[in-house]
Amino acid sequence: MDHRQLHSFVVLAEELHFGKAALRLNIAQPALSQHIKALEQELGLMLFLRNRRNVALTHEGAQLLVDARLAVSHYDKIRETARSLRAGYKGQLRMGYVGSSIIDPVLAMLISGYRKENPHVDIDIEEHDVNQQLTLLLNDQLDIALIRTPVPRLEQLDYLEVATRPLIAVLPHHHPLLNKQRIALADLANEPFLIQKDPPGVGLGWSALSSCLRAGFTPQKIQFTRDVSVAIGLVAIGMGVTLAPETQLSVMLPEVGYCHLDDPLATTTLALSWQSHLHNHAVRDFIDYARELLC
Repeated sequence: MDHRQLHSFVVLAEELHFGKAALRLNIAQPALSQHIKALEQELGLMLFLRNRRNVALTHEGAQLLVDARLAVSHYDKIRETARSLRAGYKGQLRMGYVGSSIIDPVLAMLISGYRKENPHVDIDIEEHDVNQQLTLLLNDQLDIALIRTPVPRLEQLDYLEVATRPLIAVLPHHHPLLNKQRIALADLANEPFLIQKDPPGVGLGWSALSSCLRAGFTPQKIQFTRDVSVAIGLVAIGMGVTLAPETQLSVMLPEVGYCHLDDPLATTTLALSWQSHLHNHAVRDFIDYARELLC
């Protein structure tokens, strides 16, 4: 099989229409039909059910689609890297980040500082939650991930903690505890909590919950949110309280107030993660730069 056949398979699976797929591929419909027929013959499987009116994936076709997309993505990445090298670039980094890290100074320090020293390295950044980033790392779809601990310590990955920030309480602007500069987290035991939806034992969500447990209570009412910005937005309309990284103080909203906590262990940590067996020299250079910066 070749790339053209796989690409044709993926596009036809998305369009389920030979005319539209051929248009996207910029080839004639007979050529598209030949690609699909050749791929089916090589695999010994029927990938599509088709008649004059309809095109549908077979069960086998649906099962192969994920791997086909990944193969096409890798092929396109090789071509893009070769194009960059021809243009004089030294490499490319695909970096993921959790949304709550975008206002943390460490992210700007890492990226802007590295780019200044390595102007010929392309850095593409994209937002994903912790679990998605780990999956993308393992599938070679990310080179580096900026995640919030705690996370599963996978033997295929290495980790480097880059910033630990205190958690602060985010309260509606009319809340009486805002009169205090620092509060005990236990003072919020009866409040509804808005907490980022992370898997058990993972990320900012678990840092918030474990802080509550250490303070001697489990929130009686929890509403899970997509990320910390959504949680703060819900606090602003009076839906409850939340815990956020101290860096959130740089984004002041008139409808909410912030209180520091008297628990020094109520923190959240950002960490870099990457595959243990590095093949991308730019990744190694970036990690070395991060270590020097932290020192």
